[in-house]
Amino acid sequence: MRGISLKYNIIYLLFTYTLLFTVSLSATETTDPDVLAAEALLERVLPGYGEYFIFKKISKEADKNVFIIESRDNSIIISGDNGVSMASGLNWYLKYYCDSDISLFGTQINVAIPLPEVSKPIKQVNSQKYRYMLNYCSFGYTMAWWDWNQWEKLIDWMALNGINLPLAVTGQEAVWQNVAKRIGIDDLSDFFTGPPYLPFSWMGNLDGWGGPLSENWIQEHEELQKR
Repeated sequence: MRGISLKYNIIYLLFTYTLLFTVSLSATETTDPDVLAAEALLERVLPGYGEYFIFKKISKEADKNVFIIESRDNSIIISGDNGVSMASGLNWYLKYYCDSDISLFGTQINVAIPLPEVSKPIKQVNSQKYRYMLNYCSFGYTMAWWDWNQWEKLIDWMALNGINLPLAVTGQEAVWQNVAKRIGIDDLSDFFTGPPYLPFSWMGNLDGWGGPLSENWIQEHEELQKR
């Protein structure tokens, strides 16, 4: 009886250890901020397909961004060294295996279930450390009045296309205003231009034109930039 009891105790301990290890591993994967970001992006661009894709965190390759795409148990495994790499892997798969395209001006989604299989793992190592997008003038057109929904769509698109260094100047006026107050200048209303002309003021070409900016506008864009 002692032998049987010992046997079952050992089995129980092994099962408990395996269960705890599995839960721990699962928690590590699902709480990684890059994995969570990739999962959230997937739900926005391809709602309802979360159960068919698995994102995993891997290390860089020779200090360069990398993603790997492979099929396993009717799921697509996309591994990347950060959220942008994972998103780029997703975009690669959608383009070249699903004939689908996500763009800013029209999206063509044609993803069948079961998902097209990747016969052998695909690895892509990005040769460029920084991939830049936007310039000052970009912010002087409709972007001057964008809200979070429009920005989120652009950020998702940039991630899908591997952009990791976009220009970020939204809310610049709040920074200038705070600095001015610290050095004793309380009012910059005559200095700030109107929203469409802000790129020219950022570049030092003009000031005051088409202004002033409302305090509400300045605060909203400070919050928008932080988000």
